[in-house]
Amino acid sequence: MKKTKIKFLKNRFGLLFLTVGFLSIGSCNSDDDSVSVTDDDVEVIDDDNESDNEDTDCAQQEVVEGSGTCDTDLSIEQEVSIVVDGNDRVATTNNIPVHQVGTFRNADITAQSNVYTITATPEDTGELTSLQGDNGPEYIFGILLNGVELDPIAAEPWPHSDLGVMDPDANWDWNLEALNVLIGLDCNYAHVQPTGKYHYHGSPSLYELILNADGTEMVQVGWAADGFPIYYKYAYETATDTNSGIIAMTPSYELLTGNRPGDGVSAPCSEYNGAYSADYEYIEGLGTLDEANGRTGITPEYPDGTYYYVLTDGDEFPSIPRYFRGTPSSDFTQGPGN
Repeated sequence: MKKTKIKFLKNRFGLLFLTVGFLSIGSCNSDDDSVSVTDDDVEVIDDDNESDNEDTDCAQQEVVEGSGTCDTDLSIEQEVSIVVDGNDRVATTNNIPVHQVGTFRNADITAQSNVYTITATPEDTGELTSLQGDNGPEYIFGILLNGVELDPIAAEPWPHSDLGVMDPDANWDWNLEALNVLIGLDCNYAHVQPTGKYHYHGSPSLYELILNADGTEMVQVGWAADGFPIYYKYAYETATDTNSGIIAMTPSYELLTGNRPGDGVSAPCSEYNGAYSADYEYIEGLGTLDEANGRTGITPEYPDGTYYYVLTDGDEFPSIPRYFRGTPSSDFTQGPGN
């Protein structure tokens, strides 16, 4: 297979060329999602080390800073109900947000008809369950209280050919990171599938509970598929002490340095720049959160303590957790056969 070195123009025309070119091969769950993006919203970052690329002939996957625009008010009324029924928490939703969204070219946002049954008595299994499996995304992480799914994993494996996920040489160890590449996200780090389902890849900046969070209290924003609660960003400094003050939680992930270990054919060999989820490594104790972007402690809803997940901002990997501590509900499975 011939390896091609890719050059990126730095003028306005070059940015447009990069955007169109990438969207033609990029997708979420193999869907051609796209949203209106301007130069003011997204900055292409040139992390290309010219001398390194001359030596290795590796093509660098470019990354972006910022998200797209939100310029559309939906006329569809939101319908969501979350109730406890015995040992289960049942969410019935049409997956419609009330905040502004982007303008998408691949499909219009439409009302869905989804019912999710989640345990109301979650248990920490002592093991991590990844949202991504050997053959792509396997789980949706959860739902916000507005009934919209948190679905952080893209379906963009190396080598990003026209065959997409059907490429027999697809390498899921190197899957593009939705937060950092052009896959048509709006200002809420969200886009729409061809089915019309709107979903979040990162913390939605216009969701009311997140938009109004001021760091003075813990704010629950959703439920994970394994039944544990999800909070936004802020929590007690000392997890078991409600008098310790509220601080912003920080992930324990760090961008790797140097070059990826691939050969440029079966896996990427260019410099780590955040374009792939595997560009990040977990370092225990680096931040306040664990590998699943959560912690155990007291919350306003759980005065006796619980494990809980934390959403961090969209510019802070992983934003939405990539692992479960408990057993996820089968209603959140995705991929072949689901």
